[in-house]
Amino acid sequence: MAIRRIIFLLLMCAPALVMAEEWRVQVADPYIDIHTGPGRGYPVFNVAEQGAWVTLIKRRTQWIKVRTPRGQTGWVHRQQLARTLDETGNYVALEERSLEDFFRPHGELGVMVGELDNTTSLTVHGGYAFTENLQLDLMWTEAAGSFANTRLINLGLQHHLYPRWRISPYVLIGAGSVRVEPRTVLVKSDIRSERGAHAGLGLRIYLTREFLLRTEYRNYVVLTTDNNNDEFEEWRTGFSVLF
Repeated sequence: MAIRRIIFLLLMCAPALVMAEEWRVQVADPYIDIHTGPGRGYPVFNVAEQGAWVTLIKRRTQWIKVRTPRGQTGWVHRQQLARTLDETGNYVALEERSLEDFFRPHGELGVMVGELDNTTSLTVHGGYAFTENLQLDLMWTEAAGSFANTRLINLGLQHHLYPRWRISPYVLIGAGSVRVEPRTVLVKSDIRSERGAHAGLGLRIYLTREFLLRTEYRNYVVLTTDNNNDEFEEWRTGFSVLF
């Protein structure tokens, strides 16, 4: 089945946070270390001495990419730039970032296509992330089969295991309603409306800060009135926009 062949691991490097504009500052300490990458594990390949002017290009968490007067670029930890001077001679305030600065409550809207119990499905969903790890989702799914049309309306909760990863896995649980409308005309069948519950797992791949690819697997249990519960599964993938 084509949907089952979805490749979960798309390797994409994490994005840097680009500054609004390049900023020239003067080194006030005796020197600053310039690393080849944004981390202490990267070697120091250059230093900028007191009085030198460096240009701040972009920031990645606590590391800032700089360019020296000779055109060399590298990375400096924020703490080493805390005592640099701007062109007016005042100290530059490079604020400390807390964990909360990397998360803001946001909404999500998206569309997904998939395979629901061997039938092509289409899902429209909206969500709201109220913490860094938890998001509430409302989903409307339609699946048109040869013998019946299935409609699912579900309210679910996602738990993002590693929300700051570019490729971020999550688990989900939820409940809702299942409506099955038979399409056959040879035998009269009743429309079924039942309660249902689901659980599953998924993967969010951030293509940009506001646009992501989302793919997931769900297992549904339909709670029928005759205690003969049905069970089916769904694979789906699609795109979402954050706002």
